[in-house]
Amino acid sequence: MSFFPTALWLTIKHGFFTFGIITSLAVLRQKYMGTITVSFITTLLIRGVIASLVSGIVNYLTLKESILEEN
Repeated sequence: MSFFPTALWLTIKHGFFTFGIITSLAVLRQKYMGTITVSFITTLLIRGVIASLVSGIVNYLTLKESILEEN
């Protein structure tokens, strides 16, 4: 599969999909749990975990659709 435009559009599509899910979960958490105040270090750790999850999911979904399966 060529990177442009096929793999590029897959990556963008999966990025928006994952961003939408994470944003939806954040809105629901805010609605039901309210505002939570945390320290700067905790904020950095939470952001790192979220960024790792998003990049891992986008990478997995893109590679899964990019690899041809043998019949």
